[in-house]
Amino acid sequence: MEPEKTDSRPAATEPWRQVIADMVLWLALVLLFLAFRITLFSIFHTELPQRPSGHALMRCFETGLRSDTCAATWGLLPLFALTLVGFIHPLGIWHQRIRQLTIAIVLILCAIIFVTDVGYFAEYDSQFDHWIVGLIYDDRSAILTTIWKSYPIVRLILIGSAAIAITAWALSKLCRVAAAADVPRFLGTKSARAITFGVIAIWMFVGTKVWLGKNLAGLKNAAATGDAFLNKIVLNPFFALRYAIWQETTMQKAAGLQNYLPDGNVRAAATALFPGAQNAATLDDCLKRIAPGSAGARPTHIFIVVMESYDAWAMQPEYAGLHLTDGVSALGREGLRAQAFISSGISTIESLGVLITGLPFARVFVNFQPVVREGLPTASARIFKRLGYRPRFFYGGFLSWQRIGQFCREQGFEDVYGGDQMRTHTHGNEWGVEDEDLFRFVLKQTGPEPTFNLIMSTSYHPPYSVDVEKKGFDPAVVKANSNGASLSQHQLRVLGHLWYSDKCVSDFVSEGERELERPLFAITGDHYSRKQYVSARPTHTLFESLSVPLIICGHKALEKVQPPEALAGSHLDVLPTLTNLAAPAGFVYHAFGHDLLDQSQRQVGFGCNAVISPDFILKINDPTHVEDLHGGPAGRVDGTALALQYRQLHGLGWWRAVKGNQWPTRSGRGD
Repeated sequence: MEPEKTDSRPAATEPWRQVIADMVLWLALVLLFLAFRITLFSIFHTELPQRPSGHALMRCFETGLRSDTCAATWGLLPLFALTLVGFIHPLGIWHQRIRQLTIAIVLILCAIIFVTDVGYFAEYDSQFDHWIVGLIYDDRSAILTTIWKSYPIVRLILIGSAAIAITAWALSKLCRVAAAADVPRFLGTKSARAITFGVIAIWMFVGTKVWLGKNLAGLKNAAATGDAFLNKIVLNPFFALRYAIWQETTMQKAAGLQNYLPDGNVRAAATALFPGAQNAATLDDCLKRIAPGSAGARPTHIFIVVMESYDAWAMQPEYAGLHLTDGVSALGREGLRAQAFISSGISTIESLGVLITGLPFARVFVNFQPVVREGLPTASARIFKRLGYRPRFFYGGFLSWQRIGQFCREQGFEDVYGGDQMRTHTHGNEWGVEDEDLFRFVLKQTGPEPTFNLIMSTSYHPPYSVDVEKKGFDPAVVKANSNGASLSQHQLRVLGHLWYSDKCVSDFVSEGERELERPLFAITGDHYSRKQYVSARPTHTLFESLSVPLIICGHKALEKVQPPEALAGSHLDVLPTLTNLAAPAGFVYHAFGHDLLDQSQRQVGFGCNAVISPDFILKINDPTHVEDLHGGPAGRVDGTALALQYRQLHGLGWWRAVKGNQWPTRSGRGD
């Protein structure tokens, strides 16, 4: 630190020198944000399906610059306010000291956000979004342990600290040089200072309120490049975090309904989706279903197996040579396989919440909703208990995660088991036991009494600590295929966990078929894994990026079932499908989804911000872009109408989870 010097220049021009120093610091911060965006582009540009146009790049960096200037203004707002005070009462050397402290704080925050954002982008293929809010509810200890094992934290801290120290010294030096500039004496007059005071105050207002826009306006501005990848890097990371928090808190309030139903008309949405229940007294009355009765014998045990991160891309014919999902693929050939299926959520708790409650996931965490705790007629445990099955929940991890144990008991599960009850000679990791121990425990707990079982696995999850080669995985088999020839050791280890999970669940089905009288299995993934390192095409298709499998198997339970030619749906459709396989004719139950095996129903699935059928897939945020399941152009599809139905369905799901069963009291609107 250089010794402080006494400035003999006129005090009247001192505030001007501080303004110059602040402007230099502000410009340096904007350039730092710009450099980070360039870094993001450089690291992740391989996600670009093709070279972006010059116009798209210009829009990206132009709008990004507006985001950066706004964020820099907010970051230095206290310093600018101090400068305004200096026009009334100069603060002398304290102005420089406070500026140095501001530089240190801003740089520390930037280092934390920048590093976290890069890691987040690598995992979730996006800057901060609503997943980041899940840290509030998730197992933070397990998350931190996973991060510690997966990243060189000590090295990052040391490098970051050195970078902060060097940058802080350089910026402080630059600001002192700027503050030493000569300022014309006429600017020290009272009128010039008053005018400058007003200009800076207006500039601060414009910088914080107008340049980017508030709330959704900023998000719309950020999505204007015409390129999906460039849209992801437009926002300044501080704003991306701000919007993620704002969106999630909004969804928990009454305003969340407007995200699905802008007019708030709940009854109109219900009438559109369930025209036969036009005069229903409550929302639940719209959801009544009557089981037709199954042609086959009633299953003695029903197992819904939700596999961690098990998505469907590896089951496609072009990836069969990798031999990562041979077990489940064989079960699909022997039983029933949904050719087009997507998860209802993009995280584990979102999809599990749908399978537990029967509600569409509408950006509301049902496991924390007071209305949901009161009980739901669509809840899977309650439905199958009425059918004479003992409802049980098995989770390979800790039941404290997302309060999942208590939540399942609230929803009617009579037996709830966690990983701490399953540990044997293996240790698992901070997320849970190895899959083989989970499935071994399930079979050990299963006797002659009919049971309905919801099972959640954990092995295919960071930090990927299973010794998969010891379990029988051979990386050379993957490397021998052209799609896997260029994979790194880390990528092979990750995909080895997919192979291990596949082996464990297929072994579980085989043993269950041998030991139990007439079991029925439904196997799916909680969400797509985000770990598709290989592609037979220049870029991943929508189907490859979003789909998860649904396999329904059980030789004796399905021997008389005649399915439609092609099946399409989401997690929302699993419960009514299994209910109709187990229920006698005339059994009344409630469901938002449809029976996949009903020949009279259209095969369309609504979930995971997307709509899928055997012939096409589209995302809700761009319903005009429709692909077939191979990534090619689909036939004529009214994507706008399907997006409307998606919003109506999820608007009703939001209303049932947050407000309850009764209709709104004012004109059918959720005001």
